[in-house]
Amino acid sequence: MDTLIALSSLLLLLLSQNAAILGQMDRTSIGGSGIGIPPSATPPTPPLSLLPSTPSQTHFVNESFIIYCQTVQKDIDTKWRDPRGQTRENTKGRVHIEKKTSGHLALVFEHIALEDRGNWTCEVNGNRNGNRNVNVEREYLASFELLVNQKISFGKTELVQSVREGRDALVNCFVEGMPAPEVSWHYNGEYINTVNSSKHNRLSNGLYIRNVSQADAGEYTCRAMRITPTFSDSDQITILLRIQHKPHWSFNETLPVQYAYVGGAVNLSCDSMGEPPPSFTWLHNGKGIVGFNHRIFVADYGATLQLQMKNVSQFGDYKCKVANPLGMLERVIKLRPGPKPLGPTRFQLKRLYTNGFELDLQTPPMTNVSDEMQIYGYRVAYLSESEFKFSAGNWSYAKQRDFSFHGGYKYIIPHLEKNTTYLMRAASRNLAGLSDWSAVKVFTTASGCRWNPSLYPIYVLILAFIWT
Repeated sequence: MDTLIALSSLLLLLLSQNAAILGQMDRTSIGGSGIGIPPSATPPTPPLSLLPSTPSQTHFVNESFIIYCQTVQKDIDTKWRDPRGQTRENTKGRVHIEKKTSGHLALVFEHIALEDRGNWTCEVNGNRNGNRNVNVEREYLASFELLVNQKISFGKTELVQSVREGRDALVNCFVEGMPAPEVSWHYNGEYINTVNSSKHNRLSNGLYIRNVSQADAGEYTCRAMRITPTFSDSDQITILLRIQHKPHWSFNETLPVQYAYVGGAVNLSCDSMGEPPPSFTWLHNGKGIVGFNHRIFVADYGATLQLQMKNVSQFGDYKCKVANPLGMLERVIKLRPGPKPLGPTRFQLKRLYTNGFELDLQTPPMTNVSDEMQIYGYRVAYLSESEFKFSAGNWSYAKQRDFSFHGGYKYIIPHLEKNTTYLMRAASRNLAGLSDWSAVKVFTTASGCRWNPSLYPIYVLILAFIWT
């Protein structure tokens, strides 16, 4: 019994001591207020968010974009920092900030540039205990990454480029784009395989071609393509490559001797290829050509001297000089007098079609002239009735068709309109030029199908098949 009483007393003593300790702890922790919150606890963090809220934003160059930095307290200090850590305070310009009445601070990109890519950060400063009179502050941040894509373009790539024959060439193609696209090359539509090629090599700024020749001239297509997780696109540009070389004759069959007659006309041609395109100069008996009885028609690779033969002084030697910075050529055409051809003595319709005519043309042989000066063909000029009226009878607008005896003796004018009236005239041809024009004839094409005698056997077979 004594032992039980002693144990009970000891238990009561321990309980009273614990109650005293707990009472002291309660008084210390609640400060007499009855709320169990330690005095050093921090109030909730002021909310800070971005709108749009995605951590990265992807845009193309020159696009516009606005993002808001949102805070609950309207008067809190908010600012934007660019990827270089510089604070943006300007309220105007390509990239600027705008303070909204809601308290949000907007970051405005009027036109996005490549230099804008990177991390942009919105910052606010807030009190650690929510009391403005306490100068202990904490910084809050919200960032997003601006990813900038640049559309494919070809910068200052020239559409026509040149290189001298026998040298190495670089066909420049300045491809711009972010992310950088893959580039491939095509020559006249055919893919160029630059892998392990001894002729072509693909460089960052173009296509390298070794030891170019005139066979390398043509169209080179620079094709750019890219595929990313968010988009894909492609574009291309075609470049004309010209191979610079000294002039050479385009046609070797130019006659060294040509003929004309006083009162007629003659064309002297000089055709030569060269790069850059050569210049053409005509001389008559070693001197420049003067007067009003000539015209010179110049193209990139040829020049034609047209002479109206007014007197015998225009006969002689005509020299054509061709030159570019890489070389020069000369050719002499001897212009000699020849007989004027006789005009057609027969000019009539031989056969009529819905889309053409076959003509009957004849001229008797010329007397007292050499065989080479005999007539060798005809020229037929023609206009539809409406064309004749529209041009007020000016035959310089007429279509022409030349015929030579070595091509046979069928003189067919094809590709005409059916049931249409045409005006036609004809002239004979020999080495000295054209005869006088014949009188104008008027013919009208057929309005529908006509029986062609040469096709009678076929007609018979068709009819027999129908009847059976």
